[in-house]
Amino acid sequence: MSRRLPRRPASGPGAAIRVAAAAALLAAALSSACAGGATTVLKGDAGTPGPEVPEPAAAIRVLHLADFGAATSQQAEVARAAAAAQARAPFTLSLFPGDNVYECGPDPILPGAEDCTFAPDGNTVATPPTGTDPAFARLHEGPLAALQGPVYLALGNHDVSTWAGCGASGLTDLETARRKACIEVAHRDPRWIMPARHYLVDEGPARFVVIDSNAVYADYGGFTLEQELAFVTEAVKGCETRACFLVGHHPPVAAGLHYADFDAALSARFARLLAAAGPSVRAVLAGHDHDLQHLRTAGGLDVLVSGNGAKARPTETFERVNDGGRLLFASVRPGLGILSVHAAGWSYRFEGVDGKPLHCCTAGGAGRCQPTTCAP
Repeated sequence: MSRRLPRRPASGPGAAIRVAAAAALLAAALSSACAGGATTVLKGDAGTPGPEVPEPAAAIRVLHLADFGAATSQQAEVARAAAAAQARAPFTLSLFPGDNVYECGPDPILPGAEDCTFAPDGNTVATPPTGTDPAFARLHEGPLAALQGPVYLALGNHDVSTWAGCGASGLTDLETARRKACIEVAHRDPRWIMPARHYLVDEGPARFVVIDSNAVYADYGGFTLEQELAFVTEAVKGCETRACFLVGHHPPVAAGLHYADFDAALSARFARLLAAAGPSVRAVLAGHDHDLQHLRTAGGLDVLVSGNGAKARPTETFERVNDGGRLLFASVRPGLGILSVHAAGWSYRFEGVDGKPLHCCTAGGAGRCQPTTCAP
């Protein structure tokens, strides 16, 4: 986007709740040296979890991991955890929704980058760049060398950034952001599949509606909210017979740092997105906040944030949720999310880098994902 939205005062607009007042918070000592001392797990107001629900053998398994693209010791630790989870039970596919190349996305002035252009639809690439940015291999593909199966990505705000230190000499902010988006969409590797700014992935009983949520936060690079709304409106027409999930970098509700981004204008833009998605979408899979969260919008839609891939925020306290949302679980521990989808429903599991479960939920049919006891 053309600028990074500032963090707004915590007393800003939006219906906020204080999780500490709503329910008791559970704190547990968990070590993570690479995360700079992230040692606290906080649980929201989910209540007593229900009994464990075994995963059907026919379920597809999906790794969900955002904000991964920084060469940190935490990234290496999370990558090893993903490989270990895969060894226990293979992933059908992986979803990496945004902030794939820190801090500033691909280099828009590398030789050959100027050749990258979008097609008239503003979504697919017409002409790819003639060069390759080494950051793709260094920050994404290399750390994921052990990961098998297709890896699908979405654009995050760092991927198209133009703020101080991330602009490009001789290019306007619009040109910089658009070229960065083009370079990421054009890149091809077995561990990097982004066929367009927004696109569909159909796998077994599931459909993943992958969006460019930067354009929800603010129009940028010539891309607009209206384009995302038109895409989502058409994409969910197949959701009568599939379990559909909206995948994008920015969550529509947040209890972490980016709670403060939500003013009336941003809340209205997300409300339009959720209205376009309609009631057939089962959940939103997001990142952006560098932590793990299970939230629910005021309308009852599950939101799962798996953004602790490479950079933790160990002092996060999760004290409020924007726009009447509800926090069911939150943790500052580095880890990952695993989604399972089968014919009768779906489930989700957050686990730490040690492979131990942190939070699980299970949904039957089109119902909400209700917290359950985790299998070991």
